[in-house]
Amino acid sequence: MNLKRPYAVAIAGYALAQLGKLEGPLLDTFLKAATDKNHWEEPEQRLYTIEATSYALLALLLLKDFDSVPPVVRWLNEQRYYGGGYGSTQATFMVFQALAQYQRDVPDHEDLNLDVSINLPSRSSAVTHRILWESASLLRSETVVTMYQAKSKGKASCNKFSLKVNLRPAPEVKKPQEATRSMYLDICTRYLGDHDATMSILDISMMTGFAPDTADLKKLASGTDTYISKFELENKPSSNKNTLIIYLDDISHDQEDCISFKVHQFFKVGLIQPGAVKVYSYYNLDETCTQFYHPEKEDGLLSKLCHNEICRCAEENCFMHHSEDQVTPDDRVDKACEPGVDYVYKTLLLRKELSDDYDEYIMVIKLIIKSGTDEVQPEQERRFISPIKCRAALKLQEGKHYLIWGLSSDLWGEKSNIKYIIGKDTWVELWPEADECQDDENKKLCRDLASFRESMVVFGCPN
Repeated sequence: MNLKRPYAVAIAGYALAQLGKLEGPLLDTFLKAATDKNHWEEPEQRLYTIEATSYALLALLLLKDFDSVPPVVRWLNEQRYYGGGYGSTQATFMVFQALAQYQRDVPDHEDLNLDVSINLPSRSSAVTHRILWESASLLRSETVVTMYQAKSKGKASCNKFSLKVNLRPAPEVKKPQEATRSMYLDICTRYLGDHDATMSILDISMMTGFAPDTADLKKLASGTDTYISKFELENKPSSNKNTLIIYLDDISHDQEDCISFKVHQFFKVGLIQPGAVKVYSYYNLDETCTQFYHPEKEDGLLSKLCHNEICRCAEENCFMHHSEDQVTPDDRVDKACEPGVDYVYKTLLLRKELSDDYDEYIMVIKLIIKSGTDEVQPEQERRFISPIKCRAALKLQEGKHYLIWGLSSDLWGEKSNIKYIIGKDTWVELWPEADECQDDENKKLCRDLASFRESMVVFGCPN
């Protein structure tokens, strides 16, 4: 096929498809003539383009190439004029013929069931879902451990700008009536070029629950000493965070330009997400610098657990002990069988490896009460990891046995080297030794744990 015009290629492709000869190099030429894989465009010839695309759709239907058809159909539908026509009788006729053929040839709903298999490195078997036409809108979800490459600690992402951000208490200022506390946000920046930067922008995302003091911002934008050109405040109720945009006419290249204004906390949250300050050039978006800030974190970044190249957030609440007097055998079964619980083990703590960031507890798996993602065997060692701030709450002792279970989302690492995070949803309970079970204070607990173990091992989780 030595044709060049997409219109001619589309019509010739339709003719070849009817003869069963649109294949190999001819098919490649036909498909490459499409623009954006959804229409065969004749430059500045809209009607010819519509007609050519209609012929191409008929050719694709003859080839039963149903994967390539939907974008072509969508494009044709988008070209329709108000009232239903396409601009000429010939073009309208061809579109209707092609779309009618599409309705006839598209597979029936019964042929559109979908079997999905998800193979994950950390799972011993594939996760499978069958999606039926009548239930296609039902949500399916699967939790996986994700690895990503993190930027080195302490290195900001900066180009042509320096940026310093500081958050300090403001105990003496008068707070708005609804505010619980106030702080000063100090921002200093300098352009690292040979001349001042013109028209630059500060994009400031506020911390969770905080909002800027608009009176301070108005003072910065007015008066004899005008520090900012103007500001805009964007409210984002869905994320409970505000974004402040500050416009600067220029930023000095030989000294730091600094501004300071109050921010007020209007509601408390369990975990304050850091805010971010980004400075960039309006005329060159590649010239930018970003710094994070937080009332309790020096560099504005949340604490994290890292091992090799894998990191995860470590700001969630710590594990909480459960009062033995308030836990029944049925409670243990109910909790261990809740959705998301991946494993239930009886373990022996061999040793602790404590560091400045997190603690590792090396345990021997003595009994697998409920097997999970990890293909661990009895008497094998596994590492359980906890943030350093949770050390006092855990109080784990070497040489002691523990009942422990946790969520699949708290499995960390790859299949060959899985570690377990001890978080707020992890159950950790001391399992008394055989001689300790003779003591009156431990007899009931030992009976309950033995009953729990037998029920789970023999009968498993109730339906």
